[in-house]
Amino acid sequence: MIKRHHRIAMAAAILYLLAVLLVVFWPTPVDRPASGTLNAVLSWLHRHGTPRFIDYNFVEFTANIAMFIPMGLIASIWFKNGFLGVIAGMLVSCLIELTQATSLPDRYATGLDILANSIGAGLGALAFYLGHRRLSK
Repeated sequence: MIKRHHRIAMAAAILYLLAVLLVVFWPTPVDRPASGTLNAVLSWLHRHGTPRFIDYNFVEFTANIAMFIPMGLIASIWFKNGFLGVIAGMLVSCLIELTQATSLPDRYATGLDILANSIGAGLGALAFYLGHRRLSK
């Protein structure tokens, strides 16, 4: 019998993965409708002292990292191995970018997305490692 908290974790993982699939395979960039608002917010932040390097590219890169932290954690838990969690996250990212490059003409496949996603997967695997290590003591 699967424990209640395992069912909840599995449901959360499935919902997360579905959300990622929706975001990465949406036919157009998902931030397109909000790009004007995002640029306005960034302009306001810059006028009020936020460093200029925090721009659209920085926000997108950081969002890709954040999106893949759960991926690295979930994959590490699944494989019971943080290294395999990172590799799985990198492979998923490569498949996403390949699909965007070959099948979604309005999307932009970039190596920076793979890098950001891989960093996120690595942070998720690190969270797995630290949590596993703490529970082992």
